[in-house]
Amino acid sequence: MTSSRRDNSRTDPSVAFGELLRKRRAEQKMSQDALAAKAGYERAFISLIERGKTNPSLRSIFDICTALDIRPSVFIRRVEKAANFELPT
Repeated sequence: MTSSRRDNSRTDPSVAFGELLRKRRAEQKMSQDALAAKAGYERAFISLIERGKTNPSLRSIFDICTALDIRPSVFIRRVEKAANFELPT
């Protein structure tokens, strides 16, 4: 029997954030180096975020989203959806 992800399973928000960051960056046809330069960070920091290895601060989320031309609130909503986040009932 193989295990499959159920619709209600959750993804780590750091991983979801990183995956969506990588996707958005690719859609913008931007390298990690270019994003890092535009947002004011090191390429290694962007790489760590994309791999879900570190969590960006609120300030860096705003800077990165600005560099990718997306409102932080819109991006975070996408992360919530990708992570299957729901408040406990």
